[in-house]
Parts: sequence; C-alpha cells; structure tokens
Amino acid sequence: MKADIFAGAALFSVPEPGSHDDLDIDPMVIESLILKLLAARNSMVAGEIAAELRLPYFNIVEPVLDLLRETRLIEVTRGDLQSISYIYAISGAGRERAQLFIEQSAYVGPAPVSLASYIRAVRAQTIRNIQVNQKRLTAAFEGLIFDHSILTQIGPAANSGQSIFLYGPPGNGKTSISERIVEAFGGNIFIPHCVEVNGAIIRLYDEFNHRPVTPGEDVRLDQKFDQRWVLIKRPVIIVGGELSMTSLDLIWNSESRYYEAPFQMKANGGAFMIDDFGRQRMDPKELLNRWIVPLEKRVDFLTLHTGVKVEIPFDQLIVFSTNLDPKDLVDEAFLRRIRYKIPISNPSEANFKKIWEIMSKIKGVPYSDEVVDYFIRKHMKPARRPFRGCLPRDILDLVVDSCRYAQIPVTITPKLLDEAAEAYFVRLEDRLQNEEP
Repeated sequence: MKADIFAGAALFSVPEPGSHDDLDIDPMVIESLILKLLAARNSMVAGEIAAELRLPYFNIVEPVLDLLRETRLIEVTRGDLQSISYIYAISGAGRERAQLFIEQSAYVGPAPVSLASYIRAVRAQTIRNIQVNQKRLTAAFEGLIFDHSILTQIGPAANSGQSIFLYGPPGNGKTSISERIVEAFGGNIFIPHCVEVNGAIIRLYDEFNHRPVTPGEDVRLDQKFDQRWVLIKRPVIIVGGELSMTSLDLIWNSESRYYEAPFQMKANGGAFMIDDFGRQRMDPKELLNRWIVPLEKRVDFLTLHTGVKVEIPFDQLIVFSTNLDPKDLVDEAFLRRIRYKIPISNPSEANFKKIWEIMSKIKGVPYSDEVVDYFIRKHMKPARRPFRGCLPRDILDLVVDSCRYAQIPVTITPKLLDEAAEAYFVRLEDRLQNEEP
C-alpha cells in the first residue's frame, strides 16, 4: 500500500489494492495463507479463498493461485469458464509446503497489513487532532446525571489526549464518564484484522473489545476499501484487577504460533481505562513505570518471543480510575506524570432522585417522588449511608427480581423496598449479632 493514501485526509480510508504493486506485504505471505487454508479445507472455490483472505481475487489472489498451480502445489479439480469459480485442491507437495508454513505460524484468516501501514493509519486517525469543545462534550454527556462542574476539568483533559486520573467513591459512574469522553471524540476508525511484523502475525481486531460500524452508519462503507481492515467505533478498552504486566506485552500463542495484541494496542485511537487502579496483581508503581515512556514519547515497545523489540504507536487517552486515595497508591513524582486528576464525588440528593427516575423508566418500574423519599428517609439517612450513582439501579433490580419471583406485575411498594434494602445493605456480621442470645 502506498504511503500517500494515508496523507491526512479529512475522512481517512484504505483504498482497495488493485495489484501486487499496491500491496504492503510480500506475496509469499499470501501464498502461505492459501496453502494453510487448503491444507485445512482440502479443497475450495477460488472466490472463497479470496474472501477468506479479504483480498480481491483478480490481480491479487489469482496470480498467486496460478503460480501455485504451475509449481504443482495445488491443482484444479473442477473448472468452469470463469477462473474465480475454479475449485482448487492441495497436492501432496503442497501439503508438505503448508506444513513448513504451519510450523512458523498456524494463523489462517484475513491477510495481514504491514506494520508501516498500521503506523500510518494510527497517525492519520489520531485522537490528538480532534478538538473537543464545550458543546461537543455536553452533547456526549447528555442523559448522564452528574455534577456538571466536572466538565470544566474533563474538557481540557480530553483535548490533551494523554492521561486522566479519576478518583472517588465506587459506583458513581467513572466508567460511564470514560465512555462518554471517547464518544465526544466521535468518528469511526479503520483498524486491520492483523499486522505482520518480521514474519510474525499480530492479531489486532477483537470482536469482544471492538464494535464494527454497520452499513449505513458511515459513507466509507458504501465505497470499495481494503477488506483487510475493519471500520470500528473508537474503542474504549476497560481492564480491572485482572491486569498483569504480561498482558501489556505481545501475547504469544504457542499452539497457533501467532501473537495477540495487548490491550493498549487494541485501544489505539480511543481510550484505555485501568479500572480499580491499585487492586491489580502488581505494585501501582510498577504499572506506572511501565507507562513512563509511552505517556511521554507516544510510542510503546513490545517484545517478540525471539527478543526483538517492536515500536508501536501509543495513541490513546489513558484513564486511571480508583476508589482509593491517589496519594496512598503513588508518590507525587508519579502523580505529576498523570496530567489531570479529577475527583468524582457522590451525587447530591437531587441528582440521586434524577438517577432513580431514569433507572425506573429503563427497568419498567413505576416512579414517584414519594417512593424515593421513603427509601431515603427509611434506609439512607438513619444509617448515614452516602448516595451512590449505582444504588437506584441495584435496588430496582432487586425489586424486579422479587416481582418476577412472586409472579406479579412489576411494581414498587414500601415492603418491596424494605426487602431490597435488607438484601442489599445488611452485612453478615450484623445478622450474626442480631441472632446472638
């Protein structure tokens, strides 16, 4: 793929390659994928082979099939007038050749793009070129109940495209705020299914973490484009206590012999949120040490299992989220490296009622101010419980569960609220104390 197609266009795209001169990978990579595919399937229609590789048949896949046929690695078992409908089968020699390729990498699927093409695509779609103004940010946060004064802090932080520390009590929407920040960036980005580096394959596209754009949502899907790429919503990758140092490097699959991209690479062009920061299976300082170079240089270095270091773009908004005191986690020197520290406080009583009303509509539960006032008067204020943004959702879920169990229409009564509060708030030690003679 030629470099000029990535030149900062307003609407980035990846044109469909018209010939091998337009490709950014060695035709040998296509040859290996075809042989491994046929070794697994025994025989396939030519057009289906091209579809599996996400490459055009004419001028791209067809010449490789012709070469493999001439060298007797594959053969036509049935042919019509159109070569795209030929049925190909692998020969004995082809199977031996395929086995050599499988020993290097058992990956079969969409053809990769080169690392250089991936880097140019990340730079062309960087979040650092997107300006988030007050109107855009307010629109992204519409429907989310929170203290609007934090927008004056979130706005500059989002425009920085660097790092944010969200801290405060749990259950008050830190994750939702991170998602809305990326929504304020707007737009969709192209990412490749996989990237080829020094002969190795790194699988990037992840159906769990990436959301493909559907036809009709973006005009670029109405045009021809390189099918090795996927148009996705700007990603928001969220990890929690399961995060480890090994998951921040290339993950080598010893059986399939290809790599899975780490979380931060999958988050390029969007946001990477480390939730419950401080509860990972590593010292917080160790994790922040890992980010010193990426946060300052905007590049990350990943290691192949051969020991070779690979430079990868680090283009994302890093969000650290915790319900612990930041000063208990890291020292001032580390906190200075994180540009923006934003407290997310408990909602006010008025906002708590608004959240309850919204969640009532979502859950299909009747709403009235009297219901919420009763809950606050009976179960919040006497125990001096703080308001939490997640509390209305959790209590209403318990009410709905009770109605379903009793096989009655979803409703809400003081008795149902009392039962929900008892199930939600009461601790085991409280019950044991009440049972003592």
